[in-house]
Amino acid sequence: MITTVTLSPCIDKTVTVEGFDPEKVNRAKSVRLDPGGKGINVSLALAALGIKSRTVGLSFDGQDAIADALGRAGVESRWVKCPGQLRTNLKIFDTVSKKTVELNEQNPDASGREEEIVALCRNTARDSDILVLSGSIPPGMPKTVYRDIAKAAKEENGSIKVIIDAEGEALIRGLEASPSLIKPNVQELERSFGAALESDARIEALAKKLISEYGVGTVFVSMGAEGAMAVTESETARAAALKIEPKSAQGAGDAMVAGVCAAISLGLPLRDILRYGTCAAAGAVEREGTGFCTRERFSELMNIF
Repeated sequence: MITTVTLSPCIDKTVTVEGFDPEKVNRAKSVRLDPGGKGINVSLALAALGIKSRTVGLSFDGQDAIADALGRAGVESRWVKCPGQLRTNLKIFDTVSKKTVELNEQNPDASGREEEIVALCRNTARDSDILVLSGSIPPGMPKTVYRDIAKAAKEENGSIKVIIDAEGEALIRGLEASPSLIKPNVQELERSFGAALESDARIEALAKKLISEYGVGTVFVSMGAEGAMAVTESETARAAALKIEPKSAQGAGDAMVAGVCAAISLGLPLRDILRYGTCAAAGAVEREGTGFCTRERFSELMNIF
């Protein structure tokens, strides 16, 4: 079983415009609402690929749409209830530049819920093969929470593989639990460690350092149009981005994590982990809003990778 954790759920509101100009009135070509939050996205991306998972996390007022979407996708969910209104994140996708402007609201305060969420994750770790910790940490919750969840999960299940997709202090403190894999994008890696990563050699060197110092199994770095890189203690794999027609970058990183989970669950080697992640992400970028790659499209992309 793959279990994903979402501490910052949301609704993603994607507005598509043609030639976005911040100094003019822009007319929306389309508007769509999607359930969001990085762990939730990973589970929905897995479901689109036909892979079973469960998601756990924090729940706020107004989260019925997320529960409904997960239910339709066949994703089991368990929540720790918090006061406050679910946030809405605005995404403006420009069909001309193919770029997305993101305006993310802050989560409600989640003070006092750390012990409950760690206990819930410990409980679900018992029958989980992979635990995915992804996204931002809400106000009121310590930045050490991913570390604490990872350690609790590994204490409960010594064979569980922990994946962390975060940045800043949440990622840095999460490294103290020696996760099996981390998946920052290159900008998150630069901001988290104050490094200029303008070349593959520099990315690989930092990845090797994190592996050596923290006992991380794999550092998987996404680089948008430049592709992705996966590094272990003994191996480095590099992939170019697939040439597709982008419609939205929203959820692409989460889809990549879903592809990585799929490959790891099959016991595949590093090159195939990179391949699965790259193809799942490309299939998501082709979809409007927070949409995910279908099984059929995934097969097609795998054949041309």
